[in-house]
Amino acid sequence: MAILYPPRSLPKKERFDYWSEVVCSTYGKTTNRRLSDTPFDGCLSATTLGDVLLTHIRSAPIEYERKQVEVGDDHFFLCLTLSTEAELEQRGRRSVQGRGDIVLFNSAESYRCRFPRGDDQIVISIPRERLINHLPRPEALVSRTLASHSAFGRLAGNMMVEVLNAGSQQPRAGERLSGALLEVIATAFEGAFDPTDMGHSSRHDALLMKAKDFLLANLDNTALDLAAIAHAIHVSPRALSRLFAMEGTTATRWLWQQRLLACRTALMKGPQRSISEVALSFGFTNMAHFSRAFRAAFGVSPSVFSKSR
Repeated sequence: MAILYPPRSLPKKERFDYWSEVVCSTYGKTTNRRLSDTPFDGCLSATTLGDVLLTHIRSAPIEYERKQVEVGDDHFFLCLTLSTEAELEQRGRRSVQGRGDIVLFNSAESYRCRFPRGDDQIVISIPRERLINHLPRPEALVSRTLASHSAFGRLAGNMMVEVLNAGSQQPRAGERLSGALLEVIATAFEGAFDPTDMGHSSRHDALLMKAKDFLLANLDNTALDLAAIAHAIHVSPRALSRLFAMEGTTATRWLWQQRLLACRTALMKGPQRSISEVALSFGFTNMAHFSRAFRAAFGVSPSVFSKSR
């Protein structure tokens, strides 16, 4: 596990400014305010499980605020509170957490986090594309407290601690471990909240899910474009664009991301099929383009990724 902070060589008066730099580079740009006059100190460590980042962050009393939407930052933060008091505000909802409680929020949208008695939490950064495979409508769950006294809430919290303590893993083991963790967390949230109370019945959510279901069922269709997708779910191309724009993406970009994720999942299963066969089966016809897109998304070429399984 990498220790990102503290820098023991820095004078104490410079530590808060450096802390802000480290936090912003790890979680995204925020405005940070100290809530105590005592000398500032903190600790931030991080490890990864494939595309999931796990961090343990502790500090003196502090507040973080993001005031604007960050387009392209498609990550959610899942936070297990280890301190006695924490607050989160997002999408007009205010969540208060105590020790052992869990909360979810969208890193790209405006939010405010306060830790009046000091911050101590495990934060898991999860790509949107990965999270929705387990929790299809995460926006409906942001800033809702998953209490530690519920059976699945307690199980999810304990598992977050154990996964963090396990440290980095080989790619395939890390993928499986993070997948098991996300499945437990999804089960905990779905068991704790009534779907009708989460806005699942709204027309927007219903249409967006209909579009995503259609795309996931047609990853191999190379003829899909904005007009074809809109026609399939009986909305106008403009209305379809608005559906995905509210999530900071486009229908075609989301489709390509799902195709890449499907290819990666298929390649993880071993050399049963060639890379070109996998790419073709999920709608890629240009192998050079596929290789560049795969490397851009996952930091490694398809051939290197396949050989590492």
